[in-house]
Amino acid sequence: MLRILRRYGLFAGGSALGAVVDYVVTLGAVGLFGLSSAVALGLAMLVSATGVFFWHEHITFGAAGTRGKSRRYTAFMLWSGVVFALRAAMLLGFQTLGLPLPVALAAAIAIASVINYMLSSRAIFRPR
Repeated sequence: MLRILRRYGLFAGGSALGAVVDYVVTLGAVGLFGLSSAVALGLAMLVSATGVFFWHEHITFGAAGTRGKSRRYTAFMLWSGVVFALRAAMLLGFQTLGLPLPVALAAAIAIASVINYMLSSRAIFRPR
């Protein structure tokens, strides 16, 4: 159990860096360029997902140097697309409920992070 909590802490640290990028870029793109929140979040996630992959590859799961890096990267990026859809749906739902964008975005990112960890640790970065 302690190993899972420690690993989740490392995962959350990498995800937090990605979430900060997602949060700042999304709010900036909406405010500065008038993009929809879902489109802005998608663009932000393209950038942050690659950085987060390398964090998880080297720090969280220690998979760097092992076989299957391109498979893990592809799986992580595809999974990031699913996470994007999940976040965007939650963001829209929370906004529909009347939550302001900053609160709705933070909630969507936090909930998706837990789901992301569960799949990443059990399928994408699982030692083969």
